[in-house]
Parts: sequence; structure tokens; C-alpha cells
Amino acid sequence: FPLLPDPFSLDRGVKEYPQGLPEDSLLSMEGQLSFAWLTKGLTQSGVLGDATAATEEKGDRLLASLCDGWVNVIRDIYRFQQPDVTKR
Repeated sequence: FPLLPDPFSLDRGVKEYPQGLPEDSLLSMEGQLSFAWLTKGLTQSGVLGDATAATEEKGDRLLASLCDGWVNVIRDIYRFQQPDVTKR
């Protein structure tokens, strides 16, 4: 079933990538020294990547993968038990 039932016009898709950081920068968008970011702060359109290559099938696969990932995260949080440091 479609997440958003309204039709989406693929001809409105854009292709935009953020500017790279200086090569000697210790910061990155992801990794050990990542910084907080919003897509609107990185690109004019708010798109990261190539939305012109989108298809309904790719969207369905992406949504299924995201849902599976969130189920795993929620399951992991539910099963988590704080270590008992008094039993050392």
C-alpha cells in the first residue's frame, strides 16, 4: 500500500549533492566525529542524492528496509538490560 496515496510526479525530482568538507577536516556527516545536520542545511532543495532516478519499486524496497531496521532497533531497545555493576 502506498505510504502517501497522493500521486508523486517524478519529473519534479532533483539531483543535488552537498559540498564536500575540506580534505583535512576531522568532521564528517557520519562517522566518529560527525556533526548534526539537516538536509535543508546542506542543499538548496533539501535533497541528498539523485531523486530523478526514483521509481515506485525502489521506494517500496527502501520503505521495507527502513521498517525492518526500525523493528530491529525497537526490538533491541526492548530486550536491552542495563548491566548490574553491583555484581562485580
